[in-house]
Amino acid sequence: MAMLGATVLVPVITGLNVSATLFAVGVGTLIFHFFTKGRVPGFLGSSFAFIAPLLIAAETLSLQHAQAGIIGAGVVYVLVGLLVQWIGPERVAKVFPPIVTGPVIMVIGLGLAPVAMGMAGGHWGVAVLTLLAAVGITMFGKGIIKVVPILGGLVIGYIAAALLGLVDFSGIAQAPFIGLPGFTLPRFSPQVLLIVTPAAIVSVIEHIGDILAIGNTIDRDMKTDPGIAPTLYGGGVATIISGLLGGPSLTTYGENIGVLAITRVHATFVVSMGAIWAIVMAFIPKVEALIQSIPGPVIGGVSILLYGMIAAVGIRTLIEGKVSLIKPRNLIIASVILVIGVGGVAFTVVEGLELSAMVLAAVTGIILNQVLPQEA
Repeated sequence: MAMLGATVLVPVITGLNVSATLFAVGVGTLIFHFFTKGRVPGFLGSSFAFIAPLLIAAETLSLQHAQAGIIGAGVVYVLVGLLVQWIGPERVAKVFPPIVTGPVIMVIGLGLAPVAMGMAGGHWGVAVLTLLAAVGITMFGKGIIKVVPILGGLVIGYIAAALLGLVDFSGIAQAPFIGLPGFTLPRFSPQVLLIVTPAAIVSVIEHIGDILAIGNTIDRDMKTDPGIAPTLYGGGVATIISGLLGGPSLTTYGENIGVLAITRVHATFVVSMGAIWAIVMAFIPKVEALIQSIPGPVIGGVSILLYGMIAAVGIRTLIEGKVSLIKPRNLIIASVILVIGVGGVAFTVVEGLELSAMVLAAVTGIILNQVLPQEA
């Protein structure tokens, strides 16, 4: 339940099938546990880093083409895992230092701001109530309630919207109790691959950070037991399967860490049971219909918090990495990444082949970090 709120937001916002997402999340988590030999009690959910690329890809061609980009993201996971196993995580980290990853993560959150505001604008009263509910649960919730702010906000916002007549219940009434998930096959396009796949760079960094945080929570050194590479293989294969079925790119969830810390239940078996419940829900069309009936203002309300938190994670990355913005080189790198990323300018490689603003921002940041002198 802690994972459900954020996980279903991605398909609701992007148009991906909800039941296929639930199935992919459940199967993906079990695949992850297989590759990590049950040593990492992690849960894989929908990655928010891919919302903007998925929206752009759907507008450019179609969501089925975007699925190919998700498969590509899974391949990137596996390749980074091979790189980590070959040269070690420290050398890989030098290519993606906090001065690059922090601003790129900020770009993801800030770039999604118009999406949140557009949805919230449908009914600001409901949107604000939903936002306040999520904030209140985060700040004042106790025990397990504290780790489900998104789900809690959605429930309270949904009830308010229903009382105001903003919810259409007809889809729930018409949906059967049992049915197959809405799987779709991918369609390949080089243009969409370049739009969606590069978001894996951010997702990989997020993945490694969450894995290390899980290790700190359960008092286990994940770098050696089971190692970072197997976690990347598991996440990569899970994402590839998800893309083949019509699900989102998968990533480890911070909510999972909160649940582990509060309950002190660290058994991977328990997390696997959560994955099985996700699979079961995928075969109940009424669950999908209920989720799809959530009004835009409710989604917009929680999205204001979520997208802002993504941007804030970027700031936290800079702080935890002890990045000094007094140094001219760091200030230049961060400034260029932010303006290119938020500016929304795409670069045409050849006719019909474009690099999105987020990809341009990330690539530019990586290049600047390598060429600018460290002492500057």
